[in-house]
Amino acid sequence: MIEHYEIASDKMKRMNILRALVLIVASLAIVGKTAAATYYTTASGDITGNIWGTATNGASGPLPALVAGDIIVIDDNVTITTNFTNWSTVTIRINLYANINFDGGKLDLATNSIIDFKTSGATITSVGGGSSDKIRFGNGAAVWDGADNDITGPGIMDKNYVANGPLPIELIFFKVKQIGATHLLEWATASELNFDFFSIERSTDGINFKEIEQVKGHGTTLVRKDYSFENRNPTLGKNYYRLKSVDFDRSSEYSRVAFVDHLGEKHFVVAPNPSSGSSISFFVNFVPDENTFVTIFDYSGMVVGVYKPTDSFQSIAFQNSLTSGLYFARLVSRTYVKVERFVVR
Repeated sequence: MIEHYEIASDKMKRMNILRALVLIVASLAIVGKTAAATYYTTASGDITGNIWGTATNGASGPLPALVAGDIIVIDDNVTITTNFTNWSTVTIRINLYANINFDGGKLDLATNSIIDFKTSGATITSVGGGSSDKIRFGNGAAVWDGADNDITGPGIMDKNYVANGPLPIELIFFKVKQIGATHLLEWATASELNFDFFSIERSTDGINFKEIEQVKGHGTTLVRKDYSFENRNPTLGKNYYRLKSVDFDRSSEYSRVAFVDHLGEKHFVVAPNPSSGSSISFFVNFVPDENTFVTIFDYSGMVVGVYKPTDSFQSIAFQNSLTSGLYFARLVSRTYVKVERFVVR
């Protein structure tokens, strides 16, 4: 059961306003619900009575069985007195001055679910006390229990959260834009606590991300800090970016994903040029297809090797170092052919 606490002039009264985080799949499942939605705590009621006060993307209605990507927005004080077990990846968002009180109940969330404290007024407290598990992710060890101190925002709590450890940063914004042939990433923090660095990650499909750079943080500060990074090697089409903020104890959290749809002409670059002859790197500003190959041959036309790029950037080491002279790298794909010259010293 989830209860609402309201302070009266004479005493504290416990009022049953909502059971906002109890998932009763059998009685509430909506057949065919597959798309993610956002639910708001907007009124009092009983989930099992089908009258829980929620809004589904703006339309009032009961809380259904949750699916991956769903968001539960807590706008008021709620108390968890029964267990909430959910194995879909969801977000629980606690807004300004809202509070989740644990009084016997638990939150057992799927791996990669998050609890998002939007402001410094958003908190989690243990009313009943004790040292029993309160919050877990992915059926793993508890990240917070009744013996821990209150958790206060802003920040994001996930499976990497360290109990009693303050959230490392308060991110004000994160954005990216195309400037000519490059992408400019900009972001700012309102505060940082025991913060080490940002890992900038990029993806071409919005799913598989790879680190492209690290940017050092400012440790501990309550002063706004502005950051920027220029990616000089974007790929054509959609480029997705996110920030992984890493604390000194290696706890981490992710920012939202930003993207830019890059327009331009295809390019193929060989580096370094000149080369030592032991290795060479290829860069293309598009995602290679299964018919993309790079052939290296010397000045006489003799083929040195044929390689298949699997990413926009790929480095290869030659089994036998190339001798000094002029070489050519020819890239062939379905829609693009380019020959680049490089020198081996």
